[in-house]
Amino acid sequence: MSVNSILHPRAGMAVLALLLLLPLPGLQAQQEQNVVAAGARVYGDMCGRCHRPRSPLERTDRDWVTIVNHMRVRANLTGKQVRAVLDFLQATNSSPSERAPLPGGAPAGRQITEFSNQVSSESSVIARGKEIVGQRACLGCHQLGSEGGQVGPSLNGVVGRRTAAFVRHKMADPTFNNATSMMPNFALSADEIDAIAAYLNTLNGGK
Repeated sequence: MSVNSILHPRAGMAVLALLLLLPLPGLQAQQEQNVVAAGARVYGDMCGRCHRPRSPLERTDRDWVTIVNHMRVRANLTGKQVRAVLDFLQATNSSPSERAPLPGGAPAGRQITEFSNQVSSESSVIARGKEIVGQRACLGCHQLGSEGGQVGPSLNGVVGRRTAAFVRHKMADPTFNNATSMMPNFALSADEIDAIAAYLNTLNGGK
């Protein structure tokens, strides 16, 4: 007997529609592959507009979650795109022991005492630092003034609390004092670091 000979025609059609919605063997795997492929396209097309293409091997699953969410607002990504990018990065990355070193950062073994505690008071340098902080979306994780996120520590008064040398070292190598730090390494130049330090110093009430 057919399904339609037992059930009302409309009921038979409903059952058929339900069966079509059930996952078939291999279908889920194919869907996951499609999501990863879509994530690769978004990563190449959108992230590549501003950043040097980076290998997924450079970061762990946990790192990529932080970085992708950090960039979500800046790149105006949809939730679906964020999920696809994360699936791509996490599916193709490596274990922490296999991670490739990132460009920039403090040379191995460099001590905090080697970074200067002096900060510029020039308005042009401070303005440049504020601009870079905006470009890097630091507000996504840190509080500045009355705005910002709560993932990282507040940057209000950070130079006074930690010294300019510490702040410089942290920007050059985010993991120098905390191997599990989620802060991305932005490979900032020395001039950019100096400018940011000058801006952050104004949040201490400095001039």
